[in-house]
Amino acid sequence: MAGALHALTDRTRWYPRHADHIVGTSAGSVLAVLGGAGVPPWLLIPETATNIYHGLIDAGGNLELNADLWERIVRRRRRGLPRLLPGSLSLTLAGLRARPSTVLKTLSGLAPAGFISTDPIKDTVRWVAPDGGWVQHPNTWIVACDYQTGDRVVFGREGAPKADVPQAVAASCAIPGYYCPEVIDGRTYVDGGLHSMSNLDLLLGLGLDLVIVLSPHSTRHRFRGWDPLHRFTDATRRVVARQVDAEIEELEAEGTRVMLLEPGEDDLAAIGGNVMDERRRSRVMQTAMRTTLEQLRRPEYRSFLSRLERPLPAPRKLQPALGGPGLRPAPAAPPGSGREVRRRTFHLRPSPRP
Repeated sequence: MAGALHALTDRTRWYPRHADHIVGTSAGSVLAVLGGAGVPPWLLIPETATNIYHGLIDAGGNLELNADLWERIVRRRRRGLPRLLPGSLSLTLAGLRARPSTVLKTLSGLAPAGFISTDPIKDTVRWVAPDGGWVQHPNTWIVACDYQTGDRVVFGREGAPKADVPQAVAASCAIPGYYCPEVIDGRTYVDGGLHSMSNLDLLLGLGLDLVIVLSPHSTRHRFRGWDPLHRFTDATRRVVARQVDAEIEELEAEGTRVMLLEPGEDDLAAIGGNVMDERRRSRVMQTAMRTTLEQLRRPEYRSFLSRLERPLPAPRKLQPALGGPGLRPAPAAPPGSGREVRRRTFHLRPSPRP
């Protein structure tokens, strides 16, 4: 998703913060809150895939970078050992009672409670709301599911339970059986993908002109070869694709145009059968940037891009040059030198390769 989003913004100079509504589910919730806060996608794709700049895109498309702040995306860590007991039998029963029954919720309730801490996820997004509260974009919606009932919960939307950004994102990302469930105000929440991987139906009735869908779990292609894991992954991707198509059909029936960006054959080869394999991160990002740019060159995407393209802002005077993602900004001048710059403003148009 980060690679595809970078390709889109590089092609159009349109950023997520320019959207009227942002819906983030599971891993997409991380990009939703960072994008809603104004973090440009190319700053999420350093060469080492471990560092992240503290910089925000303003309404004019300029990058304002705080050179004194520096963070790292924290690696996953275990919180104890996995348990063998079902994590939520009530979720399983809710899945069985649903009409039609929901296989994903049924199986997720039978899976043991997750044992991987969500603290690194919280640390990754906490800096966009350091004092708690919500991201500045007023319509950033983060989707999770109640671990007991299976009901969908949309944090950030009017009437939703109160939660700050790190809590909501951790809840949305809490894959049953893998990540620890997130407890918010006495209720336990897990991955919003149990309800839908895209949750596009939340946008019905809003009268939107265009919806951009980044759907990494659906595809029109298949893995090559006969690896059993790949065959299982193909089957789940086909299920997700059918659900995404149904949601898109509802939006288009209202007159909303939808641009869908999915993995292609090269993307699937880069991702592999295990989407949680961190060793493939850099390769997946680079592949997604290339394949998405190829998709955007197709004639059928021309009308979509014409709606998104934004004029290049007037250039501003640059402070010390920024080398690129993965490198620290130049250090600030010594106090008393008369050249102190606490906050530097850059105007940069990233190249296709960050």
